[in-house]
Amino acid sequence: MSKGDNNRNRSSSNPECQDGPSNYTLYILKRIMVEKGSAVYLSGLREKYFGEIFLNASMCYEDVLLGGKSNCVFETSQYDSEYSFQDKFRLHGAIYEEGLNHIARYVESFESRSNEIWLVFSYEGVSLSKLLYTVEDANNTAEKERLEQVKQVQILHPSKWWRWVKTTEEGQEEMRNLIWQLLLALKSCHDRNITHRDIKPENMVICFEDPESGRCLKDTPTKVNSFSTKMRIIDFGSGIDEFTIKHLYASTGPTRAEQTYEYTPPEALLNATWYQGSTSSNLKYDMWSVGVVMLEMVLGTPNIFQINAFTRALLDRHLEGWNDGVKELAYKFRSFMELCILIPGVSGSYSKKYHKANQVGVSPASWKCSEDFFSKQIKARDPLKIGFTNIWALRLVRHLLQWDPEDRPSVDEALRHPYFQPPPRG
Repeated sequence: MSKGDNNRNRSSSNPECQDGPSNYTLYILKRIMVEKGSAVYLSGLREKYFGEIFLNASMCYEDVLLGGKSNCVFETSQYDSEYSFQDKFRLHGAIYEEGLNHIARYVESFESRSNEIWLVFSYEGVSLSKLLYTVEDANNTAEKERLEQVKQVQILHPSKWWRWVKTTEEGQEEMRNLIWQLLLALKSCHDRNITHRDIKPENMVICFEDPESGRCLKDTPTKVNSFSTKMRIIDFGSGIDEFTIKHLYASTGPTRAEQTYEYTPPEALLNATWYQGSTSSNLKYDMWSVGVVMLEMVLGTPNIFQINAFTRALLDRHLEGWNDGVKELAYKFRSFMELCILIPGVSGSYSKKYHKANQVGVSPASWKCSEDFFSKQIKARDPLKIGFTNIWALRLVRHLLQWDPEDRPSVDEALRHPYFQPPPRG
């Protein structure tokens, strides 16, 4: 299987050396490749903007915890005088906001004399993607020669760590813990009306924290009790809120270029101006992505929404003469049907609207999309033929992967889901 990254041209980052005294703080230096054009430049400004929001939020809470009161000064935004910092950050009733511990720690930014933009973040560990997959060489010479002709292609296989997650009680608890932390991070975003818009394993960074030093272990630990798992989300370059839509995107606004196709919900695939809807609806974009991440952890593949060659051939007979973009959408929607996501007459107003518009000869699902059917579909696609071991995990995924964003749970509703009862230890 192959895997790409829509953010590859956006920036480059390098962690400082991890060797040295235990009191060293490790940082990531991320260069925004402004030479690639205004879109990349604006992406860097958005990442800086959101980084400052969460940095200031964390500092405010530290003031409260240390001194019993906040010394935060709400200043006018450097970007636009009509937006004050107070508009961008609300001090919530709780003294402690757990979600801030699950968002990348922005430190500062600076520009070089050649107008390069550099962002500085604390080092947080390795991506969930690197934990889930093992990169292996092609098995035969012909395959190697073919791959050498394709740039930036990797062959990925489920890792030993993924097998541990799938086959042990400790691993299942680890998955529950990671999704819980992901939702806590999104709560801190959504409480500020921020949509991350690029939730995926590459942007979920994991630290297996040594209890003695507090630093991230270099290797994936084998003993369950020898570490605590900390997850943070990174890369807010695709993020949106009211301010960024008006001031930190081009005149056309957010586009599909900032989205990762595999994790994009139906409304954003079909409607280029989906973000002009209500804020509550926009936030549901991230909830769809959480559902895809959960399925990816269950199936051990980033290719969640794929159809087999036979179904594709049948579709191609109806799609002759259509452009590639329409064909890809048709394949995607067929894969949705097979996972009971698009059910005529059930999935709300979006289903009725876009079924009428999608005149490409794709027949609706003829099977009954019951919970049992969905469970068997997932089990059949699982390389280990295990599928879901927790019925509440299955039900949460189905709730997250609703066609109509209004039918998906909010982050608060997801955190209250029975799957998280009792809450993970973290």
